[in-house]
Amino acid sequence: MGTFRMGSLRVRGWAATSRVGSRALPARVGSRAATCSVGHVLATGLVAACTVVAAGCGSEPASSEHYAAYAEIVAEEDARGGGGLDRVRAHLGSADPTVRAMAVRALGRMEDPGQLAQLGEMLDDPDPGVRAMVATAMAQAVYGDDPGPVPAALTMRTGSEADPAVLGSLATNLGRLTFSSRKERAAGDEALVSVAVRLPTLGDDPGLVARLGLARGIEAFARGSQGDQPLSAELLDATASLSSVSAAGDPGSDAGGGRALAAARIRRLATAALVHTGQLAPADAVRLLGDPDWGVRRQVVIGTARHGTAPGEVITAGLEDPDPRVRVEALRAYDRWTRPEEGCDAILRGVDDGDPHVEAIAIGLAARPCPDPEPQRQALAAKVAEMDDPDADWPGPARALHALAGIAPGDAGDGVARAARHTNPFVRAWAARAAALTGDAAVLTGLSDDSDANVREAALRGLGAVGGGGGRDAYAAALESDDPQLVTTATRLLVEHGAGETSVPALLAALARFTAAQRETERDARVALLDGIGAVGGFSSDDLGPYLADFDPVVADRAAALLTELTGTVHEAAPRRLPRAGTPDEVRLGVLQRSAVRLHMAGLGDIVIALRPDLAATNADRFARLASEGHFDGLTFHRVEPNFVIQGGSPHANEYAGDGPYTRDEISDQAHWRGTVGLSTRGRDTGDAQIFINLTDNVRLDFNYTIYGDVVEGMEIVDAVQEGAVIERAEVIVR
Repeated sequence: MGTFRMGSLRVRGWAATSRVGSRALPARVGSRAATCSVGHVLATGLVAACTVVAAGCGSEPASSEHYAAYAEIVAEEDARGGGGLDRVRAHLGSADPTVRAMAVRALGRMEDPGQLAQLGEMLDDPDPGVRAMVATAMAQAVYGDDPGPVPAALTMRTGSEADPAVLGSLATNLGRLTFSSRKERAAGDEALVSVAVRLPTLGDDPGLVARLGLARGIEAFARGSQGDQPLSAELLDATASLSSVSAAGDPGSDAGGGRALAAARIRRLATAALVHTGQLAPADAVRLLGDPDWGVRRQVVIGTARHGTAPGEVITAGLEDPDPRVRVEALRAYDRWTRPEEGCDAILRGVDDGDPHVEAIAIGLAARPCPDPEPQRQALAAKVAEMDDPDADWPGPARALHALAGIAPGDAGDGVARAARHTNPFVRAWAARAAALTGDAAVLTGLSDDSDANVREAALRGLGAVGGGGGRDAYAAALESDDPQLVTTATRLLVEHGAGETSVPALLAALARFTAAQRETERDARVALLDGIGAVGGFSSDDLGPYLADFDPVVADRAAALLTELTGTVHEAAPRRLPRAGTPDEVRLGVLQRSAVRLHMAGLGDIVIALRPDLAATNADRFARLASEGHFDGLTFHRVEPNFVIQGGSPHANEYAGDGPYTRDEISDQAHWRGTVGLSTRGRDTGDAQIFINLTDNVRLDFNYTIYGDVVEGMEIVDAVQEGAVIERAEVIVR
């Protein structure tokens, strides 16, 4: 495969050509070489050109005035309007379109329909970047809710808008609105068609900008249909046309520059839209199997997995595809459509594919019985045996042990016992899960006192399934842990298995201990403890009264509900929020825009993440600060989901632990393309400093999860990360 380059970024001795596997991505907005050219807009997937704080329109760095204005906007935005939005509104009248666009985005991030009137007035702004941002902000203001006047306002603008980037933004944001009726969806369909008919009048490069925006909108619109309303004939024709878009002279997305990548993304999105509505015709599916872009071929195979489209040709080709991301989906399609008649041969071959993501999917599929069990048992047993090889990776063997325990418990016993003694806690956790399937209460009891909280948690789950109430002492003992996931699980198991009122003091003590730590990100454990206390009973008003003024309003509300139920008298929550951390000032913003974080991955290599404070100032700031403080050193990527994300940076290597304070979501129009770095959350405004890196284009996350960085070096390392991969060290590098 070839490479393409577009701009470069130098940061203290490193040159980022944004390499992803064997191809290079363009440098991020904000590098000195980046400009607001059409090619740059295409390559980054941004719809609104020149509206970021980083560079304005041109190659010069942002001015101090930009940073000063942005710092004011960020401060009010982070407070979610709690201190007013005076400075944001003042900046709407700035003579600088970059500043106006940032202020517009801030109003949209309030997710408050009350901002629509003022945003609507900005649809006639003379700057196209501002108008494009207005479309995003208006759609975000009604995110997940009745869109009210937004569809009509955006549709009306499509008729008069001449700028391709704005047309693309209008289409993107029309497509993602929440339409609650068939009539509303029909109007949305018609609005997207009105953009599509404008495309032939645009030139090649501007046309690609608009087509990318339209493809994003159609994909979101089709995904929102839930398959119950197909695209109209006119929109179907437009989508089919987009599935054939190419960049002149470029054979595919891995060669030829940003235009080829943009064209490939358009084809991926259009194909995905046809898959969502079940309108990918068999002939088109077979044709698109020959697309040079892996992402298009992957979408075709996903269509077969869901709808059985041309299964013979598609599944056979998918299993033989040179790209592992396509083979992952082909195994899923094979499992659904071919396995029932032909057995598990392809799945068992996948167990030794050589790519860890393909193998993980194959092992998971091999955990269910096959028509001929002996080859299945042999394949899994052979994979389990690799655990004894000190030079072999453990994730495949550990997963295979779990699969073997499910289909042949008698064959897994020795492996479970060996895995329970393994030095790696991730392996011991898999041993606990396997022991639950084999019913090995002795192994589970031993692991319930493991030094690692995640192993204990897995063992307690197993004891709950195998021993039930017999594990009550272990559940109670786990309440003394400082691990929120372990305590959450232990609380649930105590309640499920008949904990009496004698458990209430221990539950209250755990609740008090977590509360004293004043960590917002431990909300789940505290809510679970309150729910457990409420379920068991035996508490008094004095026990829960102090929580009416808790720092977390969710906890305070739950305490009020329990006290109201206990006493029959209405109790009102009066939470006292913790002070908010300061937001980055103009100097800090300038440094962040020139910064990246290098993750030194043990035994693998380096992953370099260029920060995007222009998209997410507070989250980029926290990531850089924690990296410089050594917070991530020695932590792991605990979650690896093939063809989705890797996630890590948790102090406890699980979903429930992060940095103490929550950070706000900072939603932007940036798509979750492969290689973008996002913020893990457990609901709105619950950022915990865990990170995820997108392994594929995950546009279903768009407008819901914050992006604050781009992998600009080492995407091949990201692809090689397996569960438990260690971040040896994180460092901040500044050019």
